[in-house]
Amino acid sequence: MKIKNYLILTVIIAGLCSIVYELLVSATASYFLGDGVKQFSILIGVYLFSMGIGAYGSKFFTHNSLKTFIYLEYILGLIGGLSVPVLYFLFVKVAPASFQFYSMFIIFLIGLLTGAEVPLLTFAFENTQVKEKLSLILSLDYIGGLLATLLFPFILLPFVGLFYSSLLFGIINILLGLIVAVFVLKLEKKFVWLGVASCAVLLVVVLYAGSLLHIWENKIYKHPVSFQKQTIYQKMVVTKNKYKDVRLYLNRAIQFSSLDEYRYHELLVHVPMCYHPNIKKVLILGGGENLASREVLKHTQVESIDVVDIDPEIFNLAKTNQDIVRINKGAANDKKVHLIANDAFNYLYQTDKKYDLIIADLPDPANESIARLYSKEFYLLIKRCLAPNGITVTQAGEIYFSNQTFSCIYNTMDAVFEQQKTYQVYIPSFGNWGFVMASDTHFPAINTQQLPVDDLKFLDEKELNYALTLPKDIQIQTTKINRLDRPIILNYFNEDWQRWKIEFEDSNSAF
Repeated sequence: MKIKNYLILTVIIAGLCSIVYELLVSATASYFLGDGVKQFSILIGVYLFSMGIGAYGSKFFTHNSLKTFIYLEYILGLIGGLSVPVLYFLFVKVAPASFQFYSMFIIFLIGLLTGAEVPLLTFAFENTQVKEKLSLILSLDYIGGLLATLLFPFILLPFVGLFYSSLLFGIINILLGLIVAVFVLKLEKKFVWLGVASCAVLLVVVLYAGSLLHIWENKIYKHPVSFQKQTIYQKMVVTKNKYKDVRLYLNRAIQFSSLDEYRYHELLVHVPMCYHPNIKKVLILGGGENLASREVLKHTQVESIDVVDIDPEIFNLAKTNQDIVRINKGAANDKKVHLIANDAFNYLYQTDKKYDLIIADLPDPANESIARLYSKEFYLLIKRCLAPNGITVTQAGEIYFSNQTFSCIYNTMDAVFEQQKTYQVYIPSFGNWGFVMASDTHFPAINTQQLPVDDLKFLDEKELNYALTLPKDIQIQTTKINRLDRPIILNYFNEDWQRWKIEFEDSNSAF
């Protein structure tokens, strides 16, 4: 292969690796700190800024540009390769503010080195007298970037994972430097051994990655991990302790504990069903683990249940994982239950079906992709899909510590529907949890005779009446309406939990 062909391949691979690092660090920060838009915006900004500094600094290395490029690839491979493992370690050791700083520092170093790559190769191209091909060669750097953006969501994230992907591309970066050293410049052995040593460092981490991740997971999840899988959409983890407490985590956020999940799901489902005389068709948005559909199935008059969740893998978990199947009582395999892998917003927009009850069993609005599922536009779509006299209900989060968020959900639904009702229940694993029901017709008198009492662990007439009254110290605040183009609920959510986290930490420090 001619020298210029080696250098063309070098430009493509260099562009590929650098964008992969940026995506890996940004995704890791988003998983650990939440608010993906904020994390990607900040880290992309730092990355581009440092690339500019690196590009400017490269002019001081024009004399031995390819040798400098080789050193740069070794260093970049080590920093980029270890970036995600280091961030994993830091997450369990430092405060969120410090973690944010370190993630910015790591991406700054990566951008600094990346910014110097193409200029150094440009100097090399000029030396090999292929200047007329320069525009084509430089365009290949962007092709490498395109390949990275396609590889990351469809191959690296679901099949390799963040941890191993950074190590893999660190090794590729170092091998790139070795190829240039051996086949292009035919340099002395010290360059080769330096690359081999750098590569060996990452290979050692690869060999022990499984053990390192196991130690990290035990620190994060407290209970032993019985199942885990990275999908295109999320990291699914199931834990189980010696007391048979099964917990499901999605992107580290706990979804339920088998010790008390029934409190949440019984209130979510059966309260609205006591306000409607004849529910036949039910739509559940989210709830792919099928615990809500388990409760709906206790009402024998229900003819069909459509469960819409964006991740088909959560359905597979609900149908095949022994612990989850035991908890959902086989609901995912029931003939009345239809599992639909789709985004909730898109499904509501596309469907012509009408439902007597629509249940929004969605995660908390901790990021922009979930915040839109609490927007006015989302509730307008729900309204369009409700049958006459239809009712919708949504989980509305913790109502004491996160009262702004709870109030925002209520006020946003109030801007769409004629009637609203709130209710709440205490869940030991989560706190005082709120729900908001809404309809365009007046709610009739509640019919507690519709409660399948014999099949319920917690909810009865007494608890139902208690749930319908908010505590005196928890009231609906005045908030802005959450909209698709302005997800204000995300600000409320972050403000609520940040404030209480600080106060909690301050109170603990007094003891």
